[in-house]
Amino acid sequence: MDQAETEARQALKNPSTRPLALAMLGTIRLREGQYGESESFLTEAVALNPQLLGARTNLGNAYLLENKPVLARKSFREVLTRDPGNVNARLGLAKVEASVRNYQESLRIADPIVSQLCESDDGVLLLATDYGALGKKEELKALVRSWHDLPAPPSDDLSLEFAKVLIAYGMNSEAREVLEDEEANIARHPSAATALKLGEGYLSLGLLGRAEQSFELALTFEPACAICNQKLADIAERLGNGEMALAYLLKAKQQEPENPQILFEFGKACLERNLLEDALPALEKAASLEPDHDPYVYVLASAQVAKGNLPKAASLLSGLLRKHPQDSVLNYAIGAVYYLEGNYSEAESSLKQSLKTQPDQVAASYYLALTYDSIGREDQAAAVFREVLKSHPEHAPSYTKLGGILLRQHQYEEAQKNLTRAVSLDPQSVEAHYQLGLLLRRLGKINESENELRESRKLEAERSSQSDVRLRLLLPE
Repeated sequence: MDQAETEARQALKNPSTRPLALAMLGTIRLREGQYGESESFLTEAVALNPQLLGARTNLGNAYLLENKPVLARKSFREVLTRDPGNVNARLGLAKVEASVRNYQESLRIADPIVSQLCESDDGVLLLATDYGALGKKEELKALVRSWHDLPAPPSDDLSLEFAKVLIAYGMNSEAREVLEDEEANIARHPSAATALKLGEGYLSLGLLGRAEQSFELALTFEPACAICNQKLADIAERLGNGEMALAYLLKAKQQEPENPQILFEFGKACLERNLLEDALPALEKAASLEPDHDPYVYVLASAQVAKGNLPKAASLLSGLLRKHPQDSVLNYAIGAVYYLEGNYSEAESSLKQSLKTQPDQVAASYYLALTYDSIGREDQAAAVFREVLKSHPEHAPSYTKLGGILLRQHQYEEAQKNLTRAVSLDPQSVEAHYQLGLLLRRLGKINESENELRESRKLEAERSSQSDVRLRLLLPE
């Protein structure tokens, strides 16, 4: 490449060879990934000599890689106008249409050269993209044979992209074969980028052990790879090792402190473990970096609820509701916040709206029943709890609340059934043990009552001791 550039620089001095020299420099820059400079050289080359079809084709490729489909399409069509049989330009034009999801048009353009495309890795990948998007499963499956029969070994990047397409359309066993072949190639020519992509492929297939090995390999080449640590956290979480997942996310956060996705994943993991002092700053920063990304704002609102900052939570959720006024989850969430604030009329309205959009919801129905109970409409509350338990007979909190209402109404037999069921479903429920203890005392069962009340006090003490937990992480070895 260095020698080619030196000779091209020399040729620039001669007007007769300057167009070819510019075309050569543009091609070199294209291979180096310097697409803007490549575009500049190639544009000047074809301006000086419009018959340089190779330069015009490469200019189309530069435009395509720069995500300029309109200009890329124009370049490839100009080549095909002059040379209808030009395979490279036809392949490039088909890629343009696939890049803007015109898969049928892409396939129509590629049709005259399908046999040639099946002999190159980028050609097979293009056809796979089109066939998959158009639901042509048999044609896609046939391409797997073409892939394994390629006359030259496929590039690492295209192998991993081909596997990704196969995974997207449910051809997992075929994708696994491609990944295993690529794993052998990486062993011979290792790099962080290919190991990372290989890990992502295995992760998509649910092969956690192989994915973990690939991400760890990527880290050996690039120790500051934040996304590698993020992916390892995902694997640790799936394997039930929450503390290790947090450790990986902490490392990723330290490596890329301005990455909103990493901040969000870290904050969400902390929130799920009630580590609010660590969750809130991360979630607030993620939302500030991408304020229009609704999931970030929603989880931040959840963290504000957990922290007791109800006005802030309501403000965040109100902003989301202005964008999505019919969203059942958002209406439920703000209804729950209104309930916690004591705004019972607003809570009732929002929760009813949520249930109108999506009737079979446990959470919205549960909070609506709590709202009715709070404003003294016990019979309505009990009716809603009973409806919840008809369709969701394992919902322990509804048994607890219904049992409490029945206890107040002196319906002791039914109350005992519900509270006993609540304790059996959720032995860690402070309220269920407490309510059952009160009921048993009223029934004159003093010893049993004391046992339940003692268990309630014990669980309450444990919960209080856990409320001061701060983040404690083990660094991954």
